[in-house]
Amino acid sequence: MFTTARASSGKGPEIRTGKTVGGKDIKITEGTELVITSHNDYAEKSDLHYLYVDYKNITKVIEKGKLIYVDDGILSFEVLEIIDDSSLRARCLNNGVISSKKGVNLPGTDIDLPALSEKDKQDLRFGVKNKVDMIFASFIRRASDIRDIRAVLGEEGKEIQIIAKIENEQGVNNFDEILEETDGVMVARGDLGIEIPAAKVFIAQKMMIAKCNIKGKPVICATQMLESMTYNPRPTRAEVSDVANAVQDGADCVMLSGETAKGDYPKEAVTMMQETCLIAELRNLAPRPMDTVESIAMAAVSASLELNAGAILVLTTSGHSARLLSKYRPICPIIMVTRNGIAARKYTLILAP
Repeated sequence: MFTTARASSGKGPEIRTGKTVGGKDIKITEGTELVITSHNDYAEKSDLHYLYVDYKNITKVIEKGKLIYVDDGILSFEVLEIIDDSSLRARCLNNGVISSKKGVNLPGTDIDLPALSEKDKQDLRFGVKNKVDMIFASFIRRASDIRDIRAVLGEEGKEIQIIAKIENEQGVNNFDEILEETDGVMVARGDLGIEIPAAKVFIAQKMMIAKCNIKGKPVICATQMLESMTYNPRPTRAEVSDVANAVQDGADCVMLSGETAKGDYPKEAVTMMQETCLIAELRNLAPRPMDTVESIAMAAVSASLELNAGAILVLTTSGHSARLLSKYRPICPIIMVTRNGIAARKYTLILAP
């Protein structure tokens, strides 16, 4: 029998375009200038002249020369001038299509959206009511976002772990303070690769995983890990290397998304990821212990290697001992025996091959 944890994920603070005229896709060419506006009159009237976004403070936070990405970066715009409190003029930097309700990213711009919308609060209360074990908190930008979520979870949801999804430049810049507050981290590389240059995503990933390892907090690496398996039975070699490198960097979990949610080969994707992880886990360099208690945990892991142990058995109430063992990356499974059902589910994130 296996213990399976339940997690829920909210929408988080996001910016989206409005509806196009007639709901139709509109072709736009490089060099086209238009007005990007948050004025409600254009919420359902986006066209080649006006593009509505639902962020009221966009003209207050963005500057001339900054970029605006639409639809996961498929469309790029450069800000030419701020017109008034609700509108700015921008130039399209590539050919593409304007569609309804697409995501908007403002790379290099600090936005001031609240951490939780009313819908997010409803989702959190739903999680508490249904006794989920974890919350995957989207678009976390600062430590106060985590505190806001804890306040909504309240006393009844105090055992729910908060996993901060780092998806923007603000989250990366404020990572140390976020790590102090959160129970774990998800390196969400999809939106992160839009917010910061794609070539720098791997540096951010390695930094966040390393700091989580030092703190002994679980870290998940997610998004586009085996993306080609959404429609193909085998991954690319680069994707397999990506999964293996995440494991060897020290990730506790690697995560599939579209591959299993909508893909043609969900079982094959899970099998490939499992096999890759098992091989990658054969080589892992654990950090040095930080204090006496951790020295004991590392000694147990070292002994398991010397004896070629089949597993490490740990009896625990809170799960903390198992978490310390996991920090030093044994190559054998950690079997946690506990009478605490919450701890059993909470620590399913812990590395256990």
